Amino acid sequence: MLLLPLLAATQSPYTPEIEALLRRRDDKRRQETQAQVLRTEEAAAFSGLLPPEIAQRLTACLAQADAQSQAGLDEAAKWAGEGGGAYAAHCKGYALGKAQRFAEAAAAFEEGGRMAGTDAVTRARLWSQAGNAALVAGDVPRALADFDQALEQPLPATLSTGEIHLDRARARVAADDVKGARSDLDKALQMAPADPLGWLLSATLARRTDDLATARAHIEQAAKLSRNDPNIALEQGVIYALSGDRDPAARAAFQRAEQTAGGDEALVRKARAYLAQLPPEPGPAKPAGPPDVK
Repeated sequence: MLLLPLLAATQSPYTPEIEALLRRRDDKRRQETQAQVLRTEEAAAFSGLLPPEIAQRLTACLAQADAQSQAGLDEAAKWAGEGGGAYAAHCKGYALGKAQRFAEAAAAFEEGGRMAGTDAVTRARLWSQAGNAALVAGDVPRALADFDQALEQPLPATLSTGEIHLDRARARVAADDVKGARSDLDKALQMAPADPLGWLLSATLARRTDDLATARAHIEQAAKLSRNDPNIALEQGVIYALSGDRDPAARAAFQRAEQTAGGDEALVRKARAYLAQLPPEPGPAKPAGPPDVK
């Protein structure tokens, strides 16, 4: 029996591979925060929104947290005592995240988001980081409340805002709010159309709700943006198979997932398992033999 159709009936909207991809993205975000803040805050300083000394100190604090989480916490506490406000709270939350203390990190980011005197974009970033920390900590209601706070800020319709909608969609999925997740994903796709992860999550959610036409269109867009992502290829194969297009489209997608998985042995095994469920590839036509004369 083909097991692929059973995927549509499982409870979790995202496969373990996609959840792993999301965790890797969150880890990468934390690793890139220092450089991102440097770019963002220095740009703000040049436009007069943020004094250069704050941008420099925040970057230095994050660098200390990167090297040693406790050093970052110590510097954040010192800066808070000197009036560092939301920016000191930002560094504290980042350092706690580096220490894998995600519930505490959420609290630190929330503290920064509540502080007066910061611009809307900074407040939204802090609340969004709080939501992601709460989500990693497994506190879905808290994550939802944090993302709600982030999106209550007067934000422009930019890539960053789209990513907050994407993250709230993840939290809404975890809370079994499929309708809300669909709304957030639609907004994310409008604001961040170049992000393949948004199209992947949208396709997966559509598949889980039996909207295979949307699932197929969105996974194909994800594949256009990131053809060699094995998670996208795996999902594409599943969607094709469930749509009845098992060969050659599903086969090609599963083979691409296997070939691009690198060291992800779990993904390789799953791609091979799906391939094994497909009908055998047709072999070359055999030459006709002599007629059976009786």
